[in-house]
Amino acid sequence: MDELAGGGSDAVVVAGAGYAGLHIALRLGTMLAKRPEVKLILIDRNDYHQVLTELPRVAAGTRAAGAVRLPLQDVLADRVQFIRAEITGFDLAARRLLTTAGPIGWRRLVMALGSRPNDFAIPGLAERTLPVYSVGDAEQVWAAVGRALGAGRLTADPQEQRRRATVVIGGGGATGVELAGELAEALPELAGRHGLAPDRPAVLLVEAGPTILAGSSPKLVDEATSILAGLGVQVRTGAVIGAATEEGFRLKDDQVVAGGVFVWAGGVKAPDLVANSELPTGHNGRIKVDQYLRVLDHPDIYVAGDLASVTDPVSGHVLPPLAQVALEEGETVAHNLHAELDGTPQAAFTFHDKGFVVSVGATRGVAEVAGLTSGGRLAHLLKDAIEWEYRQSVRHLRGWDPLIR
Repeated sequence: MDELAGGGSDAVVVAGAGYAGLHIALRLGTMLAKRPEVKLILIDRNDYHQVLTELPRVAAGTRAAGAVRLPLQDVLADRVQFIRAEITGFDLAARRLLTTAGPIGWRRLVMALGSRPNDFAIPGLAERTLPVYSVGDAEQVWAAVGRALGAGRLTADPQEQRRRATVVIGGGGATGVELAGELAEALPELAGRHGLAPDRPAVLLVEAGPTILAGSSPKLVDEATSILAGLGVQVRTGAVIGAATEEGFRLKDDQVVAGGVFVWAGGVKAPDLVANSELPTGHNGRIKVDQYLRVLDHPDIYVAGDLASVTDPVSGHVLPPLAQVALEEGETVAHNLHAELDGTPQAAFTFHDKGFVVSVGATRGVAEVAGLTSGGRLAHLLKDAIEWEYRQSVRHLRGWDPLIR
């Protein structure tokens, strides 16, 4: 197959239009405005950018799916050539990205492919749970909840009604906590529309670790736990899932957590195609990079976002797959690509933690900013303000200094 028009030895190719990839394309589109000889290509299987931090609201029916899909044609400058295609592999020796639209050559490649749900090889988990990784996933969760409540109406047994109307969420990170809070507030009204008593639905949050929101301060964890309890969410920590069966989540201690809908928000890993790419990988298949976010032994390839394995020198741990990390990495990659083309010094990546904000239900949240912890309405308003500013900044092609999980 001939090389796809647009790629080649002069092309900078950005693979993935998530937080990092889109941020890089937007910045480079401005930086390379006076360098027409350098082709700038963005490739993604979707023709829209997904605001992933808002997926719990879509999954709970409190936000329309269209509100978190930003059409790329509305935000990309003419300087950026967009190609909609699925990435199928890499030809590292020939510097070609293999796609369903044909091979695309690169001078420099940026891998910003994001991540995928990690089932940790738990038997039955992938087959019996719903992920919350894309807008489509979130829509499926909300549809499944509706079906479960409809099924609950078909029996007169209150206990069976409760089982069918119970949503079990595996994973007590930010996504799991936000989804639990949103559903706990939305389900009573939805139950009434299905002819069920408002107290029939239940939300269970199952976490393998000792606390929810691992890595956060005890004060923030306590605040979030208190809000969830007030909403009626049952939180089970130290509950390690051994298998997902027809009966529900079977824990390592042989207890079974039953329900009608099972959602998995327990972690992410690198896409499978990366494992077969011969690139150096670390924790959860993420690609190892140097201080400039270039792949080890492959200086023509940069990595940003969930796919990059970057160790925080302060904590000694690999940075988590968060939006603010992806955006900061995207800024560094864009700077370094431009510096490389101009022959100026590159900058080492340094992460500046701007805080942690999680909504818990429709009106409350928790936040840690500058060492201070807050909870309640103010934290929720902060989360809303952050998400609004992000959407506005992307639409207007402005840079953004995020404070976001």
